[in-house]
Amino acid sequence: MSGAGVSGAGLSGCPVRSFLDLDTFAGGMPRDRLDALRREHRVLWEADGFATGRHLLVLQQADIDHVLKSPALFSSGEGPLLDDFPAEILADQRQSLTFKDPPDHRRHRALVEGAFRTQALEERLPQMQAIAAEIVDRVIDRGSCEFVSEVAIQLPLRVMCMVLGVPDADRQHIVDLTDTLIMADDPDFARDRAEGFMASIALIDYGEALAARERANPGDTLTTRILAAEIDGERLSDRDFGRFFNNLIVGGIETTRNTLSWAMFEFWRHPEQYRMLQADPSLVDAAVEEVLRYRNPVVYLRRTATGETEVGGERVAAGDKLVCLLGSPNRDERFFAEPERFDITRPPANTRRHYRTFGAGPHFCVGMHQARLNLTVMLGEIARRIDDPQVIGAPRHARSIFLDGFKELNLAFKRREH
Repeated sequence: MSGAGVSGAGLSGCPVRSFLDLDTFAGGMPRDRLDALRREHRVLWEADGFATGRHLLVLQQADIDHVLKSPALFSSGEGPLLDDFPAEILADQRQSLTFKDPPDHRRHRALVEGAFRTQALEERLPQMQAIAAEIVDRVIDRGSCEFVSEVAIQLPLRVMCMVLGVPDADRQHIVDLTDTLIMADDPDFARDRAEGFMASIALIDYGEALAARERANPGDTLTTRILAAEIDGERLSDRDFGRFFNNLIVGGIETTRNTLSWAMFEFWRHPEQYRMLQADPSLVDAAVEEVLRYRNPVVYLRRTATGETEVGGERVAAGDKLVCLLGSPNRDERFFAEPERFDITRPPANTRRHYRTFGAGPHFCVGMHQARLNLTVMLGEIARRIDDPQVIGAPRHARSIFLDGFKELNLAFKRREH
């Protein structure tokens, strides 16, 4: 949701354009430039247009891990975005999971982790497979579709709404609010960042109303289970649940929507890789990990220094912003052979160990196993039933420096004959 990049005099007085700049990201994350920065720097100060006037880019895997795994030194209390939240909105957001630090974060996170453990995913799998087949059914005979809205978002949206008990009729409303929040710098979705902040509050409001309905009429949903759980002898209020809802919906939708869209873009660019996947469906897990490595959808996570410390040889003061660029280790030659090559035969365990797509530390993505399963199910269904995917026209990138993804990706394809 950020638009912090500025042109003009940098911290050294030299004219610069910051890496985190909306114009720089107009065609998606500039990965060549990111690679060049990583090779030249451990960390790098940049000027920005926010209150502190600067932020520190963190580029190396070890330093990223240090920042994300040290919440006492680097807090989540100001949020994961570079943007400065308005005080009245920040006060509400600080009660949400994304903004909490341990030990409070650990207690609240435990309320939702069970919904994304292996047993829960296995129980959900048959229904997910049926939904994936239905999604492909809707487009396959047309021979083309707008992939982002008609395919990529559908499975994660329907799964999260099913798990939380959101009525089918409300799904588009949830998508609209999420788009406004996440892509507030894109005029197709919001007038300004303030509208994005308000969309975040609207999602919390929706979750609060959902909690009230579920409290009155309990169901077999994660919402009902969270409301019945206790933390230190106390149960969540409806407003507390609304904040959970905001976190879960946004995180649950965005990873799959953007990663699956990038997968089809890369398979169009590398048709031999797509044919390899079709010939050997057992490669789907490795293919999912490779797309997550090669095209990580979340560009960065911000943390805020709680006191004076040092990162990458630079002194950091209390209140300074540290921006961990999650895709930087993903193409580091020290961890991946020929990292610029898209290769679905890479050993998935090694890929998972070295990339930082899902973050690290206490805030690593709580729904990452669900995201992987969404991608595995959907990509497997597409490869089984669709031949020769072709991008039609120029894809339209979302205007964002926080998420790397498409807002429009038109595909043509053929029905696969078995």
